[in-house]
Amino acid sequence: MTRSGFFSVDSLRGVWVLVVDPDPHGRQTLVEILSYCGALVTPLASPAEALNVMRQVKPDLLVVTLAQSGDLAFIRLVRALKPEEGGVVPAIAVGSADSPSDDTVRARGFQASLRKPLDPWALCRIVSELVTMP
Repeated sequence: MTRSGFFSVDSLRGVWVLVVDPDPHGRQTLVEILSYCGALVTPLASPAEALNVMRQVKPDLLVVTLAQSGDLAFIRLVRALKPEEGGVVPAIAVGSADSPSDDTVRARGFQASLRKPLDPWALCRIVSELVTMP
């Protein structure tokens, strides 16, 4: 699957990821990275849209850009959902240099966090690890 830290174009085949980012360019970048590694990606502009989707179907993973302070509250709403509604779906926070610390992000309910500028291979590696965890 990996060679020298790089992921193949099919390393995330069959993994469905919801990407939540209010910035169209940031959202598109995340979609391109994850799609390159084979993930099925649904891009959404807001946490409200993500919750609406999750009420209908459960993704394998969430990637949420922390663009505003309220974005940390979103994960609490996700964790309040029943497991069959996606309350236990793994989530990755993507933040900037001034975003909350990794410990704060994890304490709020995310399993992992990354800082911008993103390392595409690190993102794909973390997604792979989180969706294959027992």
